[in-house]
Amino acid sequence: MQQTAAAWCVEIALAFRVFGPDVVRGCRRLLTVGVRIGITGLTGSRAVSQAPESMRDVP
Repeated sequence: MQQTAAAWCVEIALAFRVFGPDVVRGCRRLLTVGVRIGITGLTGSRAVSQAPESMRDVP
């Protein structure tokens, strides 16, 4: 089944409309993580992470 160029363009535009916001949100999240890693590297400090419950009881 062949499609016309107009139908192909409409399908591409629809795909951008549907998946575009998710792609933008994912890119922003990746940039945020990259900035956090970069700032941690520049300051030389480690990010504070919570120890599991089993490790808190060990002196």
